[in-house]
Amino acid sequence: MTTAQKTKETTIFSREVFETITAHLNEPTWLAEKRHAAWAMFEDTPMPTTKDEPWRRTGLKRVKWNRISPALQSDIPAAKKLADLPQPLRQLLDEGKPAAGRLLLVNGRLKYLELADDVAAQGVTFTDLQTAARTHTALLEAHLMRNAVPPSDGKFAAMNAALWTNGAFLHVPAGVAVGQPFQVVYALDGDGAAGFHRSLIVAERHAQVDFIEETASLNEADLGLNVGMVELIAQEGAKARYVDVQQLGHNVYNFNTKRALAYDDSDVIWDIGELGSGLTKTFIDTQLIGDGANTECNGVYFLDGKQHIDIDTMMHHSGYSTSGDLLIHGALKDRARSIFIGMIKIDPGGQLTNSYLKNQNLLLTNTARADSIPALEIDANDVRASHAATIGQIEEEYVFYLQSRGIPRKQAVKMIVEGFFSTIFSRMGNERVRERLMEAVTEKMAG
Repeated sequence: MTTAQKTKETTIFSREVFETITAHLNEPTWLAEKRHAAWAMFEDTPMPTTKDEPWRRTGLKRVKWNRISPALQSDIPAAKKLADLPQPLRQLLDEGKPAAGRLLLVNGRLKYLELADDVAAQGVTFTDLQTAARTHTALLEAHLMRNAVPPSDGKFAAMNAALWTNGAFLHVPAGVAVGQPFQVVYALDGDGAAGFHRSLIVAERHAQVDFIEETASLNEADLGLNVGMVELIAQEGAKARYVDVQQLGHNVYNFNTKRALAYDDSDVIWDIGELGSGLTKTFIDTQLIGDGANTECNGVYFLDGKQHIDIDTMMHHSGYSTSGDLLIHGALKDRARSIFIGMIKIDPGGQLTNSYLKNQNLLLTNTARADSIPALEIDANDVRASHAATIGQIEEEYVFYLQSRGIPRKQAVKMIVEGFFSTIFSRMGNERVRERLMEAVTEKMAG
């Protein structure tokens, strides 16, 4: 790292900035101690470079650290009613559609929170992390920044653990099945804005829940930084679906770790839509700890311009007779680039594992590039594990067939791309998410 880079990072992420951000939080002692320990880890951990294997294809030289303002405030006031929020934010929170609860953070600050009365009556807790730190201390202390995504997980994990200002906390008691999804929006507002947020989701034994998380920029042109962490705990027999819709502006740098701990006979489902940001590096891991645990991942990305996305996934099978199924489709045009790294790891105790992953890429221009790197690491002898990857352009034969029936070429290509993504959308469990992602795909095709 050059002296100039170190200077920029020191200016942005100095102890003075750390103390300014955290001074007003008024947190319990145990959390403040965790935060200070995380800051020490952040200072001691070098920024990743292309010499580090997970980052070999994604460098950070393009990040304009000197233009990021971690403490930038938003002029959007907090609201007690959804109708009092600006229309774009109401739209992001799916106004008019049923939800078990809704939460909005702008630049890491709480702006709106609601929880349906019938859901609260079942003992469900849904609130912001700062409130939960005071009202549900035991639960947070047991799970937050511990076994799922500890600060020691890397530079950005430590950065988030030290600097997060707020986030979402969802706890679903044993045996409770929540019929409607929880809707969480993390928005960036202002040029140079930064968002440091965490989502902690705990589904107790045989609970069922859907959690939709969306990250978005309120102004497409604004430069910004988004650093998010997700910790999902699925206890015995629980079923948890986490939905990620990422539509940040093309000038936003986006770094995330999303990790689930899946215990006996639990189901963890990831539905991922990566459409925005200029630079994204996201880790998506499921630790299949319990016997009979299952995970499924359904993902799409559509990139244009000079967008760069690096998705690093792992299905780690430790328990007996676990299963995994991952399918991610990506389309790219202009000078966009995608990297998919997919690992199936099976420990010696993971006998009778059945795991599969596949990544398919469609290049819409000759200047787009996709790298797909699936891998297996198997230390058990009675398993089924395989992977596949494809990278190719649209078959001209298909375009010709549609044109021969009077369909213009541009419309024909659009239909082929929509068909390419339809396999993924059909696996996603939430209709509103499917509609939103399809609308975003259609908009990019028209651009």
